[in-house]
Amino acid sequence: MFGITKKQDETTQAEKAQASAGVTYVPAVDITEGEAGYTIFADVPGANKDSVNVTYENGVVTLKAQSVAAANDAEHIRREFRFANYERSFRVSDDVDAEKISAEIANGVLQVTLPRKASTKKNIAVTVK
Repeated sequence: MFGITKKQDETTQAEKAQASAGVTYVPAVDITEGEAGYTIFADVPGANKDSVNVTYENGVVTLKAQSVAAANDAEHIRREFRFANYERSFRVSDDVDAEKISAEIANGVLQVTLPRKASTKKNIAVTVK
């Protein structure tokens, strides 16, 4: 039906090899700041909850994700969807509460929430003599 030739099939095999070579991309991000803390939105198309890893170590948040193939038993005539690894790290402010960092993923966007530590600053009145 699609008239795949031997040359095209060889190209498809080369593309499969390239796709599985483990290319790592730096995902595009948006970072916002509010009173409660910071939020990182990372574009990781094809990734899901089980293929995402978010770590915090020594003031650095690292996002890692991997796109996953859709479950499909059909034989591919041509495959152009790329399977990729994503990785990006950020040095974060000392005011981030590392114990409360959270993450969720929906529609290929990883959202990492970095709440601020509770303020320990107190206003102390000083008596002038």
